[in-house]
Amino acid sequence: MQETRSKIEENRKKLQKLLQNKDNQKVLDKWLKTELAYTSNAIEGNTLTRRETELAIEEQITTGAKPINDYLEARNHANAFDFICLAAKNKVKIDENYVLQIHKIILSGIDDTNAGFYRSVRVRISGSQTILPNPLKVPDLMRDFGKWLIEKSDDALLKAIEAHYRLVSIHPFVDGNGRTARLLLNSMLLKSGYAPIIIRKIDRKRYLSALETYQTKDNSEPYYKFMLTAFNRSLKMMIDLLDVEKKEPQGKLLTIAKFAKLAELPVSTIRYWMKEGKIKPITYTASGYAMFDENQVAEVKKINDKRIKD
Repeated sequence: MQETRSKIEENRKKLQKLLQNKDNQKVLDKWLKTELAYTSNAIEGNTLTRRETELAIEEQITTGAKPINDYLEARNHANAFDFICLAAKNKVKIDENYVLQIHKIILSGIDDTNAGFYRSVRVRISGSQTILPNPLKVPDLMRDFGKWLIEKSDDALLKAIEAHYRLVSIHPFVDGNGRTARLLLNSMLLKSGYAPIIIRKIDRKRYLSALETYQTKDNSEPYYKFMLTAFNRSLKMMIDLLDVEKKEPQGKLLTIAKFAKLAELPVSTIRYWMKEGKIKPITYTASGYAMFDENQVAEVKKINDKRIKD
């Protein structure tokens, strides 16, 4: 994980430099408001596309072909993002009550009876072997969690990631646990001077699997590895969005699968060389997918020829 932490710090510095331009901060905040709402809600089954999410947020569109709650979830998440941004700016204390405030915003107008209140019933995570706490234990668990939140930490990034895990594992609410936990995570990161972590819809299965491994086997390594990798990828996406001096691709843009096919190499090889820093994507899509320039194929073939000779 140390290598990933080094890359995170490198990309964090690049992003901070770009954000010295105040206009860039405005662009990033607007993009994040939609991107985080889209991805976080999609993980929970929301059917809105990224564009529909943007329209629901920017133009308050809450009627259409999709369920009304899907539009309300987009709007509520955007409101919650505004809430955590303002809280970070004002250095608001993050404690048990703060978590309840986030949850209240998330379920506002959708389930006002449970918005901002702990569950009084047993719940299960669909498809998971994780045993969640009895509802009678939730208030005490959350009280202890709140005390832990206000304790000082030498590593703000790891504490935010651990906070997300702890809240999901307590599962204190009837609904909205995942969204609230991801907003808490990003609120803690913003307050500590970091950027948010974006967990893509495509990574849902790996994300939930890593959480379950931690919960059922007390093995935190897959979870931390997943979250740190997601954070580094998120930083790259934000840099890509803002860096106007980034070299423009000269040829056709290709997904990693098409790029590997054109280079006559396995996708796993390209991924490994990316990890080793031998080949870098020319850009990333808004969803975080690596894209390559077709002119990079010759470069990859040279790397492969050298590998064969060696």
